[in-house]
Amino acid sequence: MSFIPDSETIMPNEYGTTVFLRNIVKAENIKIGDYTYYDDTKDPMGWEKNNVLINYPFFGDHLIIGKYCSLAEGSVFIMGAANHRLSSVTTYPFNVMGGVWRERSTPHIEELPHKGDTVIGNDVWIGHEAVVMPGVHLGDGCIAAAYSVVTKSFPPIQRYWRKSSQADKEAVR
Repeated sequence: MSFIPDSETIMPNEYGTTVFLRNIVKAENIKIGDYTYYDDTKDPMGWEKNNVLINYPFFGDHLIIGKYCSLAEGSVFIMGAANHRLSSVTTYPFNVMGGVWRERSTPHIEELPHKGDTVIGNDVWIGHEAVVMPGVHLGDGCIAAAYSVVTKSFPPIQRYWRKSSQADKEAVR
């Protein structure tokens, strides 16, 4: 008898290293599609804390990941607030350090460059320890190689289905 894994399950298999991310993410600015998983031998449940870096929802950017994506151990998304102000004589964040520096400098967050939302399509594979920078869009079917740093967007990839993969085609619908 065959069955489809329950998309509401947190850990869908017996290995204890894989989580369906939609079921563990708490941040309001992160949206994850059904069956998208993260695999990690150390701390799969810590994905949001360990792999989405510099995430401050009040900054206004979003991380949107589609359905059926595969995220390998150590794959990281850097959010927009990780940037530094570029419209000043220095990139040093005096305002963030507090004290008299905060009193005498302009607000930091408002002056950071906004790269926009990071959007990952459906059926995207993010390899081991790949880093996706703020504002990147990866279309359906893209692959970010292990240890890569993804700094620019890519359109959807067209795949040619084999005749024998009819079940695969229907599973992604």
